[in-house]
Amino acid sequence: MAYRISRNAEASIIQFLETELASAWSGIAVEKSFARIYEIKLPSICVRCRDSIHTKAELGSNSTTREISVLIDIFASDDGMRLDLKDFLIEKLKHGIPYYLYEIENGQIKSKTLNGRLTTLEMTESPINFDTEKSELDSRDRYRHLITLRLSRGKIEV
Repeated sequence: MAYRISRNAEASIIQFLETELASAWSGIAVEKSFARIYEIKLPSICVRCRDSIHTKAELGSNSTTREISVLIDIFASDDGMRLDLKDFLIEKLKHGIPYYLYEIENGQIKSKTLNGRLTTLEMTESPINFDTEKSELDSRDRYRHLITLRLSRGKIEV
């Protein structure tokens, strides 16, 4: 079974973050399930592909270009780590992400083929503020940060 565009993008982003983090950090899990974050130890990162915007590529055609909205939640153990992690990730993400086509067999990656890049069109970041004393929050919610990306494959979809 082959993944479709959204799942290929999500898997490509997760794999990219895992690789980049492993080169400079240790013990940071990257997950795609928000609920899973609350089951594992800090620090951790959650990647969620959200909306896609499909824009007509040309008049008289059904072809579109796609922009993918991605949320990257950072769950740190203190404010310093939160700031360092978000700066590290922003530095890496601004250059884009390799986009792979994944072939899956029995729930495992059978193969992957490089098929371009996800270009970062826009990036915003902000700490998550719950308007509650940090000591009253769950440890995972005390030092959270959100990076929001708008990405493009730069290819026309027919």
